[in-house]
Amino acid sequence: MFPSTLLLPLTAAFAGLTTSTPIVHQRQLEIPENWNWHVTGWHAGCARSGCSYNFNVTIPTIENKILGVKAYCSGAEVIDGVNLDLNTYRNCQILEGVNNGVSAKFGPRKDFQSGGPEKIFVSFTLGAYEAEGRPEYNFTGNAEAIYNAFVAPLREFDVVPTVVWTSG
Repeated sequence: MFPSTLLLPLTAAFAGLTTSTPIVHQRQLEIPENWNWHVTGWHAGCARSGCSYNFNVTIPTIENKILGVKAYCSGAEVIDGVNLDLNTYRNCQILEGVNNGVSAKFGPRKDFQSGGPEKIFVSFTLGAYEAEGRPEYNFTGNAEAIYNAFVAPLREFDVVPTVVWTSG
């Protein structure tokens, strides 16, 4: 039998090992099946200073999981004559939707002699929801960059998300 003078310090030491708040483990959010993002009004062209784009994108809502958005995106590639991939994501203007974001960028060029970047990347950020302990998620997809400025009508196509990640 332990003397009571020994039990009191042991009880106090072990009390610090328990927690009154449960530990929440996050599960990775999967990319929903058949969740295609629709691009309309696609317009892209190139000049000596580089290529540019503008378009609208609709990211549909997935009931009870993801609130979609409609956004207007525009941007241009960053070129310096040496590096083939200086492009960074530019925030798009949200036209409809809340607490989520959209951004876009051109992918890298193959070289400086043959046209512009081959791909356009679109990124959708599903905002964190602290009440449920859900972190922020980022979904990204890409599509072929079509250069139609001055030669063809505005285009429309789908972007299919292929990558999802969270920093939470």
